[in-house]
Amino acid sequence: MKKVVLCVVAMSVMLAGALPAVAGDDAQPTVQTHLKRVALFKNGFGFFVREGALSEAHKVVLLGPFAAPAHGTFWISTPSRAKLARAVARAATVSETLPARDITELLRANIGRTVTIWAYGQAEASITGTILSFAADREEPRPEVYSMGRPSGILPPPGMGEYLLVQTPDGVVALNPHNVTRVSFAGTAPSTTFPRATKQVQIEAAFDSPASGDWVSVSYLAKGIAWAPSYLIDITDPKEGRLAATALIVNEAEDLEDTHVDLITGFPHLQFADVISPMGMKEGLGQFLQALARGASRREEASVLTQSVLYNVAMRGEYEGPAGPPGPMPDYGAATAGQVAEDLFLYPIENVTLKKNETGYYPLFTQSVPYTEFYEWKVGDRVTPAGRYREWQQDQPEPVETVWHSIRLTNNMAMPWTTAPAQLVREGQIIGQDTLRYTAPTAKVTVRITQAVNVRAEQTEIEAKRERDAVHMYGDSFDRITIDGTLRVANYTQELISLEITKDLSGDVKATAPKAKDVTLARGLSDINPAHELTWKIELKPGDGKEITYTYQALIRR
Repeated sequence: MKKVVLCVVAMSVMLAGALPAVAGDDAQPTVQTHLKRVALFKNGFGFFVREGALSEAHKVVLLGPFAAPAHGTFWISTPSRAKLARAVARAATVSETLPARDITELLRANIGRTVTIWAYGQAEASITGTILSFAADREEPRPEVYSMGRPSGILPPPGMGEYLLVQTPDGVVALNPHNVTRVSFAGTAPSTTFPRATKQVQIEAAFDSPASGDWVSVSYLAKGIAWAPSYLIDITDPKEGRLAATALIVNEAEDLEDTHVDLITGFPHLQFADVISPMGMKEGLGQFLQALARGASRREEASVLTQSVLYNVAMRGEYEGPAGPPGPMPDYGAATAGQVAEDLFLYPIENVTLKKNETGYYPLFTQSVPYTEFYEWKVGDRVTPAGRYREWQQDQPEPVETVWHSIRLTNNMAMPWTTAPAQLVREGQIIGQDTLRYTAPTAKVTVRITQAVNVRAEQTEIEAKRERDAVHMYGDSFDRITIDGTLRVANYTQELISLEITKDLSGDVKATAPKAKDVTLARGLSDINPAHELTWKIELKPGDGKEITYTYQALIRR
C-alpha cells in the first residue's frame, strides 16, 4: 500500500473522535474509537479511555485525533495476539468542508464559475470573467532548530492568500479578494461551501496479527474537562436538614456519548501533568525538554476547585419532618454507591452525553442530615508571634466584632463530603451561602448562614502589671506584662440562642471566668509566647447579656 506523504508541523491537537478525510487516495484505514469512560478531576484534568474494533485488514491504521495527553500517560493496548508493533504521531493534511461566511469565502467556494465583480471604490466599473484560483495560504514553517540553515527568527511569517485570479476576455486579472464589495453569478445559484486543507495530528499504529473481534484501547490524561460540585441545604426542619448535591461537568475536550463518567476527588500525584507528551505534537523537542527539566507540576492547593473527597453512598432513611411550603429543595434520591481507589473517591454517572464546549448539570443525591443551629464569635489574638502587641491607632475605632449565625452538620453518610459551595434555604427562601469543607464520615462541619447583627459583641484588654526587662533572649529585652481581658456579648434577638466564643491568645493563661476550655496549640512552639485557644459555650435569653473575663501574662518585646 502506498503511503500518503504527510507534512509535519507544530500544531494544536484537534479534539474529536472521528477523522476528516486525509488528502490522497491511498490513505490507511481509520479505526473509529468510542470514548467508553472518563474520570474527571476538579482541576481541569480528565483520564480518557477509548476503544475501537480491529479486524484482519487492520495491519496499519490511523487513530485519533485525541486531546493532547500529559507526558507518560498515553497508552495503547490490544489483545496479545494483535500485538502493537509501533505507533507514530505525525501532522497530516486533512480536508474539511466549511460554509462561506463572507464574499471572499463565497468566491473561494465558486472557483470555475463565471462572475461579475465590483471592487471597493469602483461602483460604476466591473470585471466579468471566470474565477481561476486563490493564492494559497502560507503555512507557518516549523523552525528547524537542529539543522543547518537560516535561524528560525527570520522565517517568513504565516499569512492568508491576498489575491485571486480571474480570466477575462482581455486576459487574467489579479484582485484583492478583500476589496470585493459585490459579485454577480451567471446561471444557477452559487455554491455556499468550500473545502479547506488543514493540519491535524494523527497516530499511525501498526499491529502484527490483528483478527476479527480484536480491539484497541487508547488511554491518556489530558486537560480540558472538569467537574464542580454544589450543595443545597434546607434547614426548614429545626432538627434534621436536607442536603442535596449536584455536579457540573464543563467539557472543552472531547464529545461524550453514552460515556461512563467517574467524578474523582482527592489529591492524585500527577508529577508530569503539565508536561505535554511529544505524541501530542504541540511543542518541538526543545520545548519538551525544557518542560521536562522544570520538573513536576505543582501540587494544587486545597480549594473549592481542586480539593475534596467524594460523598457517595446509599442514603439512610427518608425525611420525616413537616412538609412545609413549596420550595426549591429538590429530591434527587439516594446517592449511588461509589468506589474507593487508594485515597481517591469515585462517584459514577452512567450514559453521559455531552458535546465539546457544553456544560452539563447532573443530580447526585438528596440526604437527610442532623444539624444544630448556633452562633459563633471568634476573637483574634493581639500578641504577634514575634512578641509584639497589636495596638489600635488612637484616631481610629477598634474593629467591630462579628458574630456569625451558623449551623453544624453531622456527616451520617458512609463516605466523605467534598469541599463545595453550599446554599442555605429555609421555607423556600435563600438565607445564605458558604463553603462546605471536606467532612469525613461521622465528622461535623460548620457552615455559616449570615452575620448576626442583633447579637452585639465587644472585647477589651488592659495592662494590669508590667515587669520591665524581665527576660533577655536572642539579644532582645522583653517585658512580662499581665493583661486582663473582658468579652461582652448581648442578645437582642427574640429567641434563646446558643453561643460559642473562641479566643486565640498568646501567653500564659492565669485565670478565666467562667471556666474556659483551654487548648495549648502546637502552632506556638517556635513563638516567644505559647499559643492557646480558649472556648466558652453559653446560652443567652432574649435581651440577656454576658461578661467573660480572662487574665494572661505575655512577654512583649521592648
